[in-house]
Amino acid sequence: MASARGAAWSASKTDFDPGAEEFGDGLRNLARVNLVSEAYKELRRGLMTGRFPPGAKLNIRDLAAALNISPTPAREALVQLAAEGALTQIAGRSFRVAELTAEDYVELRDLRLNLEGVSAAEAAKKIDRDAILHLEQVHEQLVRSKAELDFKSALIWNQEFHLRVCAEARLPRLLRIVEGLWLQMGPLLNALYARREMPKSGADEAKHSHVLMLKAFRARDPEAARAAMQADIAGSSDEIIANLRKL
Repeated sequence: MASARGAAWSASKTDFDPGAEEFGDGLRNLARVNLVSEAYKELRRGLMTGRFPPGAKLNIRDLAAALNISPTPAREALVQLAAEGALTQIAGRSFRVAELTAEDYVELRDLRLNLEGVSAAEAAKKIDRDAILHLEQVHEQLVRSKAELDFKSALIWNQEFHLRVCAEARLPRLLRIVEGLWLQMGPLLNALYARREMPKSGADEAKHSHVLMLKAFRARDPEAARAAMQADIAGSSDEIIANLRKL
């Protein structure tokens, strides 16, 4: 049996000793780790869905109080989001939501064109009927929200469509990267939606890129799915850039 301060593994190499020297004073406090993880998820959700607009100042103590946690896990969650490019740290105990320039947007758009194009092509090979039906329902909700001028909901449904397609590619590393791109773009897109400065949908719903993508999924056509995804991303690009340059 391994001693309290001995090797990390017993002689049998199967018994783990959490008090071993290689692990310092033992394992991490999982309660704290979980608090950081949950705070990160909640703040990330807020950024992606417009709770925090571009340029908004986020105070550690205020956020900790809102999340009902101590300042330390709140700060660690904010540091993680800053490392992912969604926030910038400013003087004192505060962070600010990143403000994207037109050039920043173009960089993120080009990455999305490539990576989400790959995800759509891969999804076309793997997606099942139930997932296609779910995506159809998501798109219907998006169309309904736009018709009702509920732009905040429209953005959430659009984001759900894109990230669900990425999930159906079943490439977890790719999904994490794409989620990171949406994390950086979320506050900007929400701000434009709130000002009703998003691109108008075409009159012919049958030619909507989402509809064409769903058709490609049903046909198991990876290249058509890739083309539809890239057309969807590129189609709104010029108007978004024009609106950014007004700011």
